[in-house]
Amino acid sequence: MIKAKNQNKSNIGNASWKSFLAFYTKINMPWHILAMTLIMGFATTKVNLLLVPYTSAIYKAEIANEGFLAGFIFWSVIAALVQMSYGFFQGFLRLITNRNIRRNIWAKLLRIPMSEYDKEEPQSFISRITSDVELALSAPSGAVSFVSSIYGLTVAYLEMNKIYPELARYILFVVPVALILIVIIGKFQYRINFVVQNALSAITSYFGERVSNIYYIKSTSMENEEYEAGIKASQEKYKADFLAAVLSSLQTPIGYIAQYAIMIVVFVGGAFFVRSGQMEIGELVEFYSYSMILLPSFFEIVTQWQNIKGAQGGTAKIAALMALENEVNDGKVSMNIPDADIKFENTVFSYDNENVILHGTNFTIPKNKKTVILGSNGSGKTTVFKLLERFYKPQQGKISFGKNDISDIKLEDWRAAVGYVSQNGHLIPGTIRENIAYGTNHDYSEEEIIRAAKLANAYDFIMELEQGFDTYVSPFNVKISGGEKQRLAIARIIMKDPDYLLLDEATSSLDIICRQDVLGALKSLMDNRTTIMISHDMDLVKDADHIIVIDDGSIEAEGSYSETLAASSSFQKFIALQEIR
Repeated sequence: MIKAKNQNKSNIGNASWKSFLAFYTKINMPWHILAMTLIMGFATTKVNLLLVPYTSAIYKAEIANEGFLAGFIFWSVIAALVQMSYGFFQGFLRLITNRNIRRNIWAKLLRIPMSEYDKEEPQSFISRITSDVELALSAPSGAVSFVSSIYGLTVAYLEMNKIYPELARYILFVVPVALILIVIIGKFQYRINFVVQNALSAITSYFGERVSNIYYIKSTSMENEEYEAGIKASQEKYKADFLAAVLSSLQTPIGYIAQYAIMIVVFVGGAFFVRSGQMEIGELVEFYSYSMILLPSFFEIVTQWQNIKGAQGGTAKIAALMALENEVNDGKVSMNIPDADIKFENTVFSYDNENVILHGTNFTIPKNKKTVILGSNGSGKTTVFKLLERFYKPQQGKISFGKNDISDIKLEDWRAAVGYVSQNGHLIPGTIRENIAYGTNHDYSEEEIIRAAKLANAYDFIMELEQGFDTYVSPFNVKISGGEKQRLAIARIIMKDPDYLLLDEATSSLDIICRQDVLGALKSLMDNRTTIMISHDMDLVKDADHIIVIDDGSIEAEGSYSETLAASSSFQKFIALQEIR
């Protein structure tokens, strides 16, 4: 908890105006629409200023003057048209900015390194592309209103200064106090919105993760405990929202205080100067008419400043996200090179730069062979896979493919050539057909889909479903068993037909009957293909051409079945346990 708080403080301090403004340069802002909105904002203010002499004439009962009615109607129509155009451009500005921000954040989320996802709960990123975006939208339109209101306030004050400079000068005494209040409230607005968005991110992450694991929660009778934890998460969001509501409630009174203070100056000062004969009643009426432009402009400045500062605080996280470096994809070597052995050479790796997982490991994965990696839990097997998939880079040493460091190979080419099957078959929301074809980077036919399903021993259970290959499935679909999900995952990898296979306990969730059929499909798929397996399935281990035993991040032994059995006590224990079973 202390670490999280310190991190939040650091983030608040780092979210400068520079990073805030830089964010909008990275999201394809519709600058032409923003410019038109700004022009229409100025035009609206300008037309309202041009209407002031006509409103003054109304107050002075001069509506019968020649040209008054025509001029008043003309400028009123222009004001309506300009205001309509302003609303039109402002609406499109929000729509297009909303779309562009979400596009860019989604692209960024897909391209940042996996290490960034390890720094916080992946579910928390949901709020970056939902609620954080809504806050980001308020800044561009708020800035337009802010600037055009400053223009209106400035011009109105200059006109008032022309009418009666001494009375206009009194108004200046109100401005410094109001500005101080604006800055103070703005700072609070920034910090509170930062806290609100963090709380929203936390609650989104919590409920998203819990709902996706509702089956496990119910099976362990943890409903009451999770209810209390959910209430606690909701309470944190409530506290943040309460602070935001209190601050928001102060915004309107501050604006009104400033307005009423200016009105008091106008009426009290104006009445004094009129009674003393220093000012004509007509001048006071015109002075007051311009103050009706100045007062709303001042209030709008207060309001939009809070919105801008709120957006700065609320978008601090997505601004930091957009500033992250993408995965390096600038390799110069394509995969159009001959197959080669994959070698780990003095590879050292740690997730946190403190706890070392791989200690200068050296081993070879021979080309076009089946390699099994064995080891106890936490020994580094999965880390090897993550390095092979290039989710991470080793801190020392290298991983080579023939003569090339794999980091020199184009990332897109490398991943397109690698197929991965985990021990838990992953499904994407969509039809079974879409799941099998997911990741296939070539045109395919219905016959290929059916062939892949049959090879993975998935065809029969698919055809038993009411809609067959058009059946909708998702990660939360309880109608599909774990073994069936795994067979769909294997069908997907058969469909992709990769050059290199990574199998992470791929048969662990299959029943005995299904396992034999799938093993046949996998063995056919693995023939003459570089295959790396994490497996404790004796059929796969015995069929392997090469075995690597990892013990606590170091290589204990590698070689053929007989060579490894002779050299590795861990492998000997593994075989003994399998024989007992």
